[in-house]
Amino acid sequence: MPESHPIGWRGVVYGTPVMASDGSQVGTVREILGSDSEDIFHGVRVRLAGERRDVMVRADDVTALTTDAVQTGLAPSVIEGLPTYDDIATYHLASVGWLRKHLGWSKDASSDEEPG
Repeated sequence: MPESHPIGWRGVVYGTPVMASDGSQVGTVREILGSDSEDIFHGVRVRLAGERRDVMVRADDVTALTTDAVQTGLAPSVIEGLPTYDDIATYHLASVGWLRKHLGWSKDASSDEEPG
């Protein structure tokens, strides 16, 4: 059996198993979400096992990226309870709030995808 090695976010391939904190496989990678121009990893679009829907696991919840799997720190029930992934809605860190401004997530006007 080949040995598993750590890889960068750009090296993860479609279909790679996604593992929950208990070591169980909860789905497979559908897409790695990030900004190539800014070299920022946002998260993983995951096709849930046994379901016909995708969810997003945020980069903060990914504990390891290897040649064999994407490891998360989330329990299976938490991953299965995530909202269905919406590829239209993308967000960025900005000053939000009406009366008292504070740092938070604000919806982008367009997607983060690179042209072409």
